Amino acid sequence: MSTDNGIPTSLVETRPTGFVESGEQSAVLRDTLAAARVELGEYERQVIEWLSRWEWATVAVISSWVARAAAAREPAPNIALPSRFEATPAEIDQHLRRILAEDTYLRYQQAIGGLAVMEAANDARDRVDGADIPGSPVSSDYVKGHLASADHIDPAKDGGPYPSQLQCSQHDGFGPCPGAPRCTPGEAAADGEES
Repeated sequence: MSTDNGIPTSLVETRPTGFVESGEQSAVLRDTLAAARVELGEYERQVIEWLSRWEWATVAVISSWVARAAAAREPAPNIALPSRFEATPAEIDQHLRRILAEDTYLRYQQAIGGLAVMEAANDARDRVDGADIPGSPVSSDYVKGHLASADHIDPAKDGGPYPSQLQCSQHDGFGPCPGAPRCTPGEAAADGEES
């Protein structure tokens, strides 16, 4: 059995017959890969052009493999999203862990953490704003200490990104996760930690 363009849709027991021009074979390969949702890099496109110069039997079998593999692939399960109005921080953490790669999730946490730390640094600076006025009961050491601590934690002043590693909701509140990125509530409970 084969499709309209001659690509076998089941096991190939005999050599596919026929002749297809190289340009059309290239289109068949690209279309088959696109239908299978395969993204292609530049070198992969060069390989398609190289393969398209082979005989039709080879191109048809390779296209058949891709099409059958794509058809046999189980669709990704729908991931239930927590309600954005009622989700707990732990539920949001677990949802993001399922849908994001570890480096992407860490950059997300760093973006949020950077804003929070920057706000904390600005708050520390605001507390001493005007405290260095002559006659103020606040000592200059207090002012210098507050400003130094604000500069130390401020990511814009060499405080570094916060957090520097993934934080996890499953180990004693939010903290560095020893099992990142594959931590799950079951693993945390097995480790003797509360989730």
